[in-house]
Amino acid sequence: MKLSIGFACLVLLFSNSCKTNGDDRVIQPSLGYEYFPLDKGLTRIYQVDSIAYDDNTGRIDTFQFFIKEIVSETILGQTETNAHTELLRFASADTNGIWQPRSSNFALQTPNNLQLVEDNIRYVKLTFPLGNIASWNGNMYNSLGRRTFLFQKKDFFYTLESGMSFSKCAQIQEANINNAIEEIFVKSIYAENIGLIEFTNININTQGVKKSGFSFKQVLISHSK
Repeated sequence: MKLSIGFACLVLLFSNSCKTNGDDRVIQPSLGYEYFPLDKGLTRIYQVDSIAYDDNTGRIDTFQFFIKEIVSETILGQTETNAHTELLRFASADTNGIWQPRSSNFALQTPNNLQLVEDNIRYVKLTFPLGNIASWNGNMYNSLGRRTFLFQKKDFFYTLESGMSFSKCAQIQEANINNAIEEIFVKSIYAENIGLIEFTNININTQGVKKSGFSFKQVLISHSK
């Protein structure tokens, strides 16, 4: 009997010791906010390669330039939950050249989604908790008509064409249409604590003898904070 009581006290003492050392802390599951961080000063530089198809002349032009995106100030809205973060974008023909202002976009992170305002058009890029919703209308806050965004996968390893590798990524398919009239394919890949690392946008009209439209790929080449 004394041995049993002593053993029980030892177990209780060890259990209390673990609690005091913080081992009873509950680990909160990730909601996915880290895939689109809005920390002020966060800077991402992308290489952009684009192909333009002209069906009138049959000409195919290729372009390459660079985009720098800087997370700037948070602009308060009518309520605290409507605070938009400004994303300043600059363009240059060379990473060592002069960066020219290109656009000013805005991001709004809510408990349910991440909204991005580009050229005054609001898109729902991500939903939270990330992965709980398989698909959603990315155009729910604009008048462009329904476009189904698909959550494809997350927490996977990915290596960019630039050679940079990331251990935790998330992939969203924003469009996938391929028929006798058009080929449209849009995909975004995000990395944990960095944000967008790769964006593909193909929009080609194929109903004529010659193609018209464009192919656009944006790949991260550096980031800093």
